Amino acid sequence: MKIGVDIDGTIKDTQSAAVQVYNEALNRKIKREDVKEFHLDKAYGLSKKEGAHLWRKLEHKIYSLAVPLPDAAEVLTQLQQQGHEIHFITARPGKPNIVDITKKWLKKHGFPYNGENLNMSAQNKAEVARRLGIELFFEDAPQHLDRLVEAGIPTVIVDAVYNRNYPHDLPRITSWKQVFALVEQMEARRV
Repeated sequence: MKIGVDIDGTIKDTQSAAVQVYNEALNRKIKREDVKEFHLDKAYGLSKKEGAHLWRKLEHKIYSLAVPLPDAAEVLTQLQQQGHEIHFITARPGKPNIVDITKKWLKKHGFPYNGENLNMSAQNKAEVARRLGIELFFEDAPQHLDRLVEAGIPTVIVDAVYNRNYPHDLPRITSWKQVFALVEQMEARRV
């Protein structure tokens, strides 16, 4: 099975790193649990434009710091060993320094990155998933979930505060260890 996997918020706790970096940059003491939305703008009192500018300025540091979600690397590696193709599909910009940070992070933390299975600048993940023939996608961000659902790509929500009220009835995981059962169910339906 071809499996598509987002990075930030899906296999990586990017938001905790972002809160840490924003607090340092803005001399604030916002807590991770104070951030209820996907973007940090509201929690920090920033306009959308100010938030986007600050993110671009700090993203290299944020992407370098964040830690993997528990069991994500191990589960994805086991799935690959079982014969599944893993494709990392992220909206992160394809700027050389961000690509380099992303590749190094995936390798450092033991993800099944093989040099060819990373797709950057995927603003429309559904389009990339369709092109790659993705049969199951793991995502956390509501705006990307919308496009994946619209395109009919079987999708699993990786649980986060900002997606708990997502209106579509999709499978949801709160732990990467739950993925094996989901993959088995999907494979059984295909037969």
